[in-house]
Amino acid sequence: MGHVLVAVDKFKGSLDGRTANAALARGLRRARPDLPVRVREVADGGDGTLAVLLDNGFRAVAVDVTGPTMVPRRSLIGLRGDEAFVELAEVCGLVHLPGHRLDGMRSTTWGLGLAVRAALDLGARGVHLAIGGSASTDGGLGLLTALGAVATDASGAPVTPDAAGLLRVTALDLSGLDRRLTGARIVAVTDVHNRLTGPQGAAHVYGPQKGLTEDQIPAVDAALGTWAELLHLDPAQPGTGAAGGVGAGVVGGLGGRLVPGAPYVLDATGFDADLPGASLVVTGEGSWDEQSPHGKAPAEVLRRARAAGLPTALVAGRVSGHDLLRELGVHPVTALTELAGGSAEVAMRDAERLLELAGTRLGNGLPRSG
Repeated sequence: MGHVLVAVDKFKGSLDGRTANAALARGLRRARPDLPVRVREVADGGDGTLAVLLDNGFRAVAVDVTGPTMVPRRSLIGLRGDEAFVELAEVCGLVHLPGHRLDGMRSTTWGLGLAVRAALDLGARGVHLAIGGSASTDGGLGLLTALGAVATDASGAPVTPDAAGLLRVTALDLSGLDRRLTGARIVAVTDVHNRLTGPQGAAHVYGPQKGLTEDQIPAVDAALGTWAELLHLDPAQPGTGAAGGVGAGVVGGLGGRLVPGAPYVLDATGFDADLPGASLVVTGEGSWDEQSPHGKAPAEVLRRARAAGLPTALVAGRVSGHDLLRELGVHPVTALTELAGGSAEVAMRDAERLLELAGTRLGNGLPRSG
């Protein structure tokens, strides 16, 4: 039989994608030393996307930025030719909040703007932004002002580059934006399709995760509506609510475009090159549920494998939505929680060992030649 292609995403809270793929591949090779196993790291535009690209042709460059509360820090971006890749989560995401304390009104994407400026300094003509993992709901206000835009309140005073400033902004001047942005290719990579405002908008859906209180959410939502008017943007446009409204800032402020994260990453890493000759494609992530088919990396892997007529298997920390998996012809389906005797805690704690066990079981279940 042909090779087995292993392409799982991170198991959030347990393992990064590289470790998860390696564990599954070890199990397969233990069961079937004769079987070629190939590994492809995948991601969907959220945290961990930069790491995947750095393993696939981009080189890491350290740049000076600020975290989500404006604390100076060093971060990494990726470069390949005249293309730069910047991961918001790595620059100023939730993981960089001091003491991991949420600060919904004061967190900002200012550092993301500094990273874009650094990419331009390095000669980038295309800047791709992975905008998952945001700590803020500033509509991209921080991003734009760090790049030279001026946002002011009713008295003409500059506002702070955060949700608190968004509540006060009444005017936006984009004429001071870094001139190198003109003609540059700006792309935001995201797995989120939310609009900017309303019940499915940035403030209502993701604001609580970033520290906005129930009292603050309606006010920030209204401010995002005003922000859309200043950006001459339709707040119902899908994806503009991504990363606390960074999608709106990219489209309306920088003239960029939004692209789905999983297809972008799989194309950028040459995933399709490993499909011909495969006898099985194995994918998965920390949790497969009813939302996974909507933009997540494993769903894109399954889609491409199915289009190529290849059998597929799924390994996830926990699994729901079995009906859809059956419809897609995915078999077998393995949940680490089942291997852990039903304990989610054990499944997370021992994820690497259990993934290796899942790989061994997969390998033992494959047909043998001769």
